Amino acid sequence: MTNPSIGVAVIGGGMAGRAHAAGYRSASTLFGTERPDVRLVAIADTNEAVADDTARRYGYERAEYDWRAIAEAPDVDAVSVVVANHLHREIVEGLLAAGKHVLCEKPLAGSLVDAEAMVAAAEGSDRITAVGYTYRRSPAVEQIRRELAAGTI
Repeated sequence: MTNPSIGVAVIGGGMAGRAHAAGYRSASTLFGTERPDVRLVAIADTNEAVADDTARRYGYERAEYDWRAIAEAPDVDAVSVVVANHLHREIVEGLLAAGKHVLCEKPLAGSLVDAEAMVAAAEGSDRITAVGYTYRRSPAVEQIRRELAAGTI
């Protein structure tokens, strides 16, 4: 029996998008064998040269030049959205409507209205969603979170 696999894509091929691309590339080597295999499917960026270079550099199967191609792709299960903040809402809502799991880089949105709409879309979906807070698992940040929750600070 083989492990199931999960096809991943990154929308945004800039510096932060490349960090996500590299993270997915190394995921199978960092975590236990009980996790699904990660298939590096696509990098999308409106700048074709950036999309092509990032896909090639990080070992993704292909480059796309419009996020909608990722939404429509049957071989993509989960997507990192790593583009300009004001673009997050349209892309995240489109990906959720297409049945994709979504990791949106911080900040979630540029306005409260957009953020609330994105949260509503996530709550109305059966997909896994998250916001990529860089230091979420940092021991120092976790300690502060615990102290805040306990009311000790």
